[in-house]
Amino acid sequence: MFTLKSVLYDDRIEKWQIRDEPVYHHILIFVSGGKVIYQVKEEVLELHEGDVLFIPSGTIRSCQNDAKGPHQKYSAHFTASGEAEAALDVLREHVVFKWSMHNANYFRQRFSMLLMQWFDQVHGGHLICQGILLELVGRLIHDARHKHSSAVKKDLINRLQNYIVHNHCKPIQLSDLAHHIDRSPNHVTRIFKEMLGQTPIDYIHQVKVSVACELLKGGGMTIAEISDHLGYCEQSYFHRIFKKFTGVAPTAVQKGHSIAFVPLPGLSAAARKEAAKNGRT
Repeated sequence: MFTLKSVLYDDRIEKWQIRDEPVYHHILIFVSGGKVIYQVKEEVLELHEGDVLFIPSGTIRSCQNDAKGPHQKYSAHFTASGEAEAALDVLREHVVFKWSMHNANYFRQRFSMLLMQWFDQVHGGHLICQGILLELVGRLIHDARHKHSSAVKKDLINRLQNYIVHNHCKPIQLSDLAHHIDRSPNHVTRIFKEMLGQTPIDYIHQVKVSVACELLKGGGMTIAEISDHLGYCEQSYFHRIFKKFTGVAPTAVQKGHSIAFVPLPGLSAAARKEAAKNGRT
């Protein structure tokens, strides 16, 4: 349960400043105009129009106008208990939580309604205030969880790409990728499609073909040797895969035919050359 303690609106207050002091309630801040500076511990936070800041109770902070002039912002001071307090944990992971709202205009409208209801409470007004506060905090928690989820997925896809690049000579299976990040094969496929727009199997083949191009240009290995080096059981299968991703046969690249090969995420030209170099040693 959330209990609202106050709702404030700062409208371009000249020389506005608060020196280091703890906040006694949770504070939800939305900047509707200008720019304001907050400092929490050693971190300096610049809040612009459309930015939201959550400050947990007990946090010591200082804040002031930006040097260019005063700002406008809404703030709601509240306490929480039970499940509501636990739900705020995602916002407290890094002491304070700053976020740029994608639906800033709607957030502004709801905060404005909260302010009006706070100062003009009729019968049931406190319930309306509580409902609006729940919605605002709920939207922020939703965005915070999405942000956390995206960071986790980015870390997983980086680990998978790194594994593929450093094991491109092996016949990598989907189960190998799943085991590497301790997830299911279906989860690995979903991550690749969401983050890179392709299947993990296609990405594996792209890495192998990219390395094959460097080896073919080097001229130190035959096509059969390259096929075997990259873990393809049959040379004919390697031919089909190579042509699928480049549009030409491996022999064409050996003869100097130019190809429009799209660079892979996580596999730079330097990495391809290094992999090719390892194939010749």
